[in-house]
Amino acid sequence: YNTHDLKKNTNLLKTDCQKALDLLLEHFGTKAEMARQAKMSRNTVSYWFTRGQIGRMAAKKFSSMKTLPFTKEQLRPDIKDWTPMAKRK
Repeated sequence: YNTHDLKKNTNLLKTDCQKALDLLLEHFGTKAEMARQAKMSRNTVSYWFTRGQIGRMAAKKFSSMKTLPFTKEQLRPDIKDWTPMAKRK
């Protein structure tokens, strides 16, 4: 990779993460409802929007909901290894 390609890929992933967040908001209607469904604080959900991506654990939680058509990989396309940190070698 050259530096330009790496930056381009990073920007694409950020855009994809933001799009996934926007789709979740569209599905739930409000940030407050997203927080309620995720059983997380409104501040946490607001932080996702400031940061431009949902949290790793929330992506796993949302992807396990039967009513949502999203996988954790769709919600966080920037994560390549979903193995918990403690179990990584």
